[in-house]
Amino acid sequence: MKYARIFLIIFLIVTGVSCGIEDYPYIFPVPVGNIHNEFTSRVTINLPNYGSGDNSYFTNYIIFYRIYISDYDTQSGSETEFPRISSSLNSDYQRVKPYIANDSMVSNNIASLFRSLNYYMLSIESRDIDNFLSNSSFGKELAIDFSNDSIPFMTINSGVKYNLLRYKGGENTPLPANRYFLNASDLTDENNIADTVINSDVTDKPGSERKYTYVSMFIVASGLNPQTFNQIFSSPALVGVLKLPDNF
Repeated sequence: MKYARIFLIIFLIVTGVSCGIEDYPYIFPVPVGNIHNEFTSRVTINLPNYGSGDNSYFTNYIIFYRIYISDYDTQSGSETEFPRISSSLNSDYQRVKPYIANDSMVSNNIASLFRSLNYYMLSIESRDIDNFLSNSSFGKELAIDFSNDSIPFMTINSGVKYNLLRYKGGENTPLPANRYFLNASDLTDENNIADTVINSDVTDKPGSERKYTYVSMFIVASGLNPQTFNQIFSSPALVGVLKLPDNF
């Protein structure tokens, strides 16, 4: 009888622990090696081809962004250029860097980290971006284009082009009102910079000529914890630092 009780206790502990491991909600991130930058004008991302069983908690990819004003002109989006573009850009990147491709540091509150840095969620024109970047995008190539001859856009497998839109909400009123990622005078206007709501997705570079603007983007996989129904996230990956084309 004594041994039966001991066996029962051990059985409950072992099965309880194993169930906990199996049920732990995990979402696979976009591997850093799947992201290919073409200077500061274009990025291609090979989205992983996960089966439904491999990423069963997944709902969609999310891209967080922030715009930085600069007086430095560069075609290189390498990490070594971040301090020259903007000390704030570099500081923010250093905050996120420990989480990149580091599953041991992934937090269900990764979105809180981006919110604390005043990063916002990217939108697109004429399409729900959550649906666009759902599991239907698995195994496909996502391109984000900031070439000088067009409004910045994204496309999957060279299909329909959707113009990128800045976030619009209670804490951010983007100007110009069209919300496009273009280097317009409204972004560098001193009155707009001083306002706490207008263009709160933009970081100034005090004392600079304010001639250029760059956007920093990170991509994370998002999903739903089936036990708690809370939103969960993968580790982030740096999409890149892209230069906004001049307004035209």
